[in-house]
Amino acid sequence: MEDTRPSPGEEEQLAADTAGARVDFLVIQDYKENRRKCTVHPLEGTEGLEIMRLGMPTPGEELVEVPSGILLEVDAPELVPADAELLGDGEGRLILLDATWVRLAPLGRRLCFESAPELHRRSLPGDFRTAYPRHSKLFEDPGGGLASVEAMFASTVILGAPRRELLREYRWAPDFLELNREVFIRYGWEES
Repeated sequence: MEDTRPSPGEEEQLAADTAGARVDFLVIQDYKENRRKCTVHPLEGTEGLEIMRLGMPTPGEELVEVPSGILLEVDAPELVPADAELLGDGEGRLILLDATWVRLAPLGRRLCFESAPELHRRSLPGDFRTAYPRHSKLFEDPGGGLASVEAMFASTVILGAPRRELLREYRWAPDFLELNREVFIRYGWEES
C-alpha cells in the first residue's frame, strides 16, 4: 500500500485534530495462543476491543478477510501521531496479530490482507521495551517486541488517545510503564 504520510507540520496539526478520539482494536488471535499466558484475554469484554480467535486450520478453509485500519507489524513504517487520522471517524481499527513469534507467520498465512481497501501497515518505534518475561525453551527469544497488551497501550499513547484501562489486568504494567517512562513522555503522556 502506498505511504501517503503528512509532512512534520501537518503531522502536528492532524494529531491535535484527532486527540482524544478512542482507539479501537481488532485482535486476531492464533488458535494455539495460551490463554493462561495471554495478555489480551483478560481484556475480553472491554469496550472498543474485539478478539477474533481463529480455530484450528482445516484443509481448504477460506482466508479470513482483514478489515481496513492500521495493521501493526514488524518492519513497517513507524506509527506516528498523525496516523490517528487513518482510523477515520471510528470506522477503522488498530489491528494486532496475537501469536508467539514462531506462530506469527502461520497465522498471517490464514489472513487475506488484499480485501481491505484502506489497510495501513505500521510498526512501533524500536525504543519501547517489554516488561513481559520471555523465556522460550524451544526457540531463541527475539531481541525486540512487546507483549500484545503493551503494544496496544503504546499505540494509544502514540496516537494521542491513551487507554490506561488496557493495562488494568496486566501483571507487569508498573514495570512496563517505568521501563518506557521517557518514551511515553516524548509522546506527551505521563502517568499522574
